[in-house]
Amino acid sequence: MASTGEVACFGANVYSAFLKAMLSTGFKLPQKGILIGIQHSFRPHFLATAHQLKEEGFKLYATEATSAWLCANDVPATTVAWPTEKEGDTSLLSIKRLISEGLIDLVVNLPNNNTQHLKDNFLIRRMAIDHNVPLITNYQVVKLFAEAVRYAGELDTTSLFHYRQKEGQHKGAPQQS
Repeated sequence: MASTGEVACFGANVYSAFLKAMLSTGFKLPQKGILIGIQHSFRPHFLATAHQLKEEGFKLYATEATSAWLCANDVPATTVAWPTEKEGDTSLLSIKRLISEGLIDLVVNLPNNNTQHLKDNFLIRRMAIDHNVPLITNYQVVKLFAEAVRYAGELDTTSLFHYRQKEGQHKGAPQQS
């Protein structure tokens, strides 16, 4: 796991179980905007995920190079300035302002150690944590998140006991009382 703590949830499919697990940890589904910052090495794999997020209607913000790459691949994204850039030195939107004003309610930050923006990526993650904005730093998690938003369907509160009871009924097993 990429974080501390574990949560097990059940669902009609892996997507609903995953979303339930995320929500049970205090994760909130984004309603306003998603900030995306990914390194070059993730881009070939991330494109399908970016398209899914776009198709689900999320407003996407991205750091400069990521935004240019997304837009070139038919995924509209608003370009934002790095946290270390001074607001007067650029015409781009400030990440600090967007997060503090609540316009970004999910941060996807997939850096590696071979970046010239090591400090900026740290500051983005730190701002997300300080403002209680959900943060995803793992490619597999963001991929599953995008798929789950699309395919989870209606989330229920069925217990493990009831899932097993339903499973037994589908297999033709006698129902236990």
